[in-house]
Amino acid sequence: MLRKSILINRPQGLDGRPIAELVQVASKYESRVYLEHGKRKVNAKSIMGMMSLEAVSGEQIEVTIDGDDEENAMAEISAFLCKGDQMACPAVG
Repeated sequence: MLRKSILINRPQGLDGRPIAELVQVASKYESRVYLEHGKRKVNAKSIMGMMSLEAVSGEQIEVTIDGDDEENAMAEISAFLCKGDQMACPAVG
């Protein structure tokens, strides 16, 4: 299992189109993918769950991934949350 704290570096945060895109990214992997923000922990493959996160740019989000392809999933999901700029969106902790 991999767990990583990430600062969201997407201008629009996680709403609308970015949520739909992130659900598609997470769904490509067999691993279980969860995002946690505040007191909410949701399945990243669920569009309704993701809509409930209400995470905005600059906020910290916890990503937990467990499964055979967890390393590849973490790399792609991290890059998505950072909009491809890992230097502008370092892992926290």
